[in-house]
Amino acid sequence: MAHMIIRGGRVLDIDKGTAEPQDILVQDHTIAELGPPGMPAPEDAAVVSAERKLIHPGLVNAHTHAHGNLAKGMGDRWTLELLLTAAPWITGNRTQDDIHLTAQLGAVEMVLKGCTAAYDLFVEFPLPTRDGVRLVASAYQEVGMRAVIAPMVANRTFFEAIPGLMDALPDNLREGVAKLRLAPGEATLAAVRAALADWSFDRANIRPAVAPTIPHHCSDDFIRGCANIARDFDVGL
Repeated sequence: MAHMIIRGGRVLDIDKGTAEPQDILVQDHTIAELGPPGMPAPEDAAVVSAERKLIHPGLVNAHTHAHGNLAKGMGDRWTLELLLTAAPWITGNRTQDDIHLTAQLGAVEMVLKGCTAAYDLFVEFPLPTRDGVRLVASAYQEVGMRAVIAPMVANRTFFEAIPGLMDALPDNLREGVAKLRLAPGEATLAAVRAALADWSFDRANIRPAVAPTIPHHCSDDFIRGCANIARDFDVGL
């Protein structure tokens, strides 16, 4: 049985609004006891100093995108519209190592900032894959976070989603933009279904979901298809 004693920190009590000095005994990765500074601990317990530190429950990042971690710094003061337009070239052509690394980097960064759970809307181009979703999930598992992995999917491009945008473009740009297409909706839905059917992680810690994103980038039929998948696999939407 592995023991660890965390000494010298202030433990946040959210209900009372206090942060009193306390020691924490951890047994097999589970908090077993909180007590006053200097509380007894097993002789073989590893001692961790939390001097001058605040100990609090893990934070939750309720909206993150693992695919974006390797693209940080590639844009400056972009609007959402510019980011959506640039997304294929800043996050496409990823190898399996890239997919795992970008998720792992984000998970490590979150843990270092006190975040222990996340809802990740992860995208692959042109389609989500079983391997890609598995690699993102395994990255969170390896770092020790809880996570919801929700493949981010749509069946309309940004240019198709904004009413009148295509018509407002100059002729030379419109011709090029008109060639941009996402994968057919049915193919995307089939890929999401395959990824969820292949899920092998403990849902208590790493669970799947479906993320049709952004609503006006999705047809009504596509959103209904996502809802059907979520219902079939008992996951969030």
